[in-house]
Amino acid sequence: MVAAGNVLKSLEHVSEASKARIAFPMKKYATEGKNIPLKKNWSESWCTLSAHFETVSDQFLNLELRKDDVFVVTFMKCGTTWMQECAWLLLNNLDYEKSKEEVVMIRSPFLDFHGILPGLQNHVELIEKLPSPRLIKSHLPANLLPLQIWEKQQKIIYVARNVKDVIVSSFHFVKNLGMWHGDNFQDYVEDFLNNEIIYTHFWSHIVDFWKMRHESFIFFVTYEEMKRDLSDVLQRLCSFLERPQLTKEEMQGLLQHLTFDSMKKNKKTNLTYLLKGDNPAVKEDFQFMRRGIVGSFKDELTPELIAKIDKWSADFLGQHGLKEEDIFGKL
Repeated sequence: MVAAGNVLKSLEHVSEASKARIAFPMKKYATEGKNIPLKKNWSESWCTLSAHFETVSDQFLNLELRKDDVFVVTFMKCGTTWMQECAWLLLNNLDYEKSKEEVVMIRSPFLDFHGILPGLQNHVELIEKLPSPRLIKSHLPANLLPLQIWEKQQKIIYVARNVKDVIVSSFHFVKNLGMWHGDNFQDYVEDFLNNEIIYTHFWSHIVDFWKMRHESFIFFVTYEEMKRDLSDVLQRLCSFLERPQLTKEEMQGLLQHLTFDSMKKNKKTNLTYLLKGDNPAVKEDFQFMRRGIVGSFKDELTPELIAKIDKWSADFLGQHGLKEEDIFGKL
């Protein structure tokens, strides 16, 4: 498939061991990474996605953008919804009443949503109908995002989170959504490290944006930074989005709105009820928002699994002259 001169490559890759655990056929995808301001062989930066992605990828790659579009890009379970609510309110003058009219996934559509499985709502159609400024969410890596992002240097807010918390959070998420049919962390970690979970490879996703963090149109932040000092992140975000700095009262009100407890109680940001709906594949235990803490992996992963993940991370990051704490600080 060719999209605006950018070749989408696909590759069958799922191992026999993991086939019984995945809910739908998967492939690895890559493109040439046209106009991305990071020099590398993008054709070798594969991302694991549904085989269905190939049938709709041209809609993502060729999306027509407006000059004031803003993207929130993350690997899954990295604080995406939290950042969407932050950015949407800043872009919409803290209009809390308007935020109550629609769930965050409609106010800030999920670009690649209908690329996960056939039959899911086409959020590209939602995006095309949205008034400006549009805030668009994606979990896609840099070389599968809309081509015009890189041509026009659209604003991107990128949120990263430490891998062990991501593994724990995504395990509960995909398992209880019925997207992964295993039942233990041992198998999930194996599949995650072997890039057989949707949106992996994790570190490639993160490190590419880490290396581009000084680009003027990219705002790179970590979930851990947001937990440590959200007011500082919001001040920097106002500058990045070219919005007025918040007054003391505005900041206090926004910080209260964005607490984990407030977000979890808010049915416009907590999508548990929406995703459960009448879907029999979604388990009763499913929670869109679970704990929202840094270090949740410490009481859910065994020391052996932690050591295995740490070695895998160190091996990859070492090739780039990085350590995990360079990105996330002490955990």
